[in-house]
Amino acid sequence: MSVILNELKKYASLKRKKSNEWFFKTDKGQYGEGDKFIGVSNPHVRMVVKHFSHLKFEGIVKSLQSKIHEERLASVLILVLQYEKASTIEDRLKIAKFYLKNLSKINNWDLVDLSAHRIIGRAILENILEEKIIDKLAVSKSMWARRVAIISTMAFIRKNKYGASLRIAKKLLGDKEDLIHKAVGWTLREVWKKDPKLCEQFLFAHYSYLSRTTLRYAIEKMEERTRIKFLKNKIKIN
Repeated sequence: MSVILNELKKYASLKRKKSNEWFFKTDKGQYGEGDKFIGVSNPHVRMVVKHFSHLKFEGIVKSLQSKIHEERLASVLILVLQYEKASTIEDRLKIAKFYLKNLSKINNWDLVDLSAHRIIGRAILENILEEKIIDKLAVSKSMWARRVAIISTMAFIRKNKYGASLRIAKKLLGDKEDLIHKAVGWTLREVWKKDPKLCEQFLFAHYSYLSRTTLRYAIEKMEERTRIKFLKNKIKIN
């Protein structure tokens, strides 16, 4: 048993276990099929993360390979914390490369959403990684790698840079997975918060390729009249 799992078990509860198994869709045929939970809340996971914030890669990789969801989550959050605290470009590059090397273990939406923009997105912004890495991830056979691609661009949006988000969103418009539709819609909504006209132009230009889920997520914060026009495909962009 890893040191992380041993600590997590102190906070495990059967009630939380059952709740997490339902919430993360672990039944047969669902996206989280086979994922195992012991029932630890996110606040308690973060407490454990702080305790092991200086864990070496050897210890982190062991926990990343775990079948236990909360253990993988703790490992990912340790990497995020280490990246944010790293004082040199060399150390940040090592963490980013380690993250990419173990991407197959970052295999649920919360693991991706809590880490991709904070490691890969930041590494690209800081010129530690090349931006083309997210274009490569966007065409991966792995749904989670594709989600990493689009969520990574959240780091760009926060710096008022929208090109990468729109480019990756366009690549993913034909994706068959609902979790990708949601991620693309969420990203477009964040672009809209910063630059409504740019986002609306994108939605208008690619309307016929948008899944209903992507569209609903993207227009969620719009004024009701505009939102209804988009839903009915009666919008016009000057």
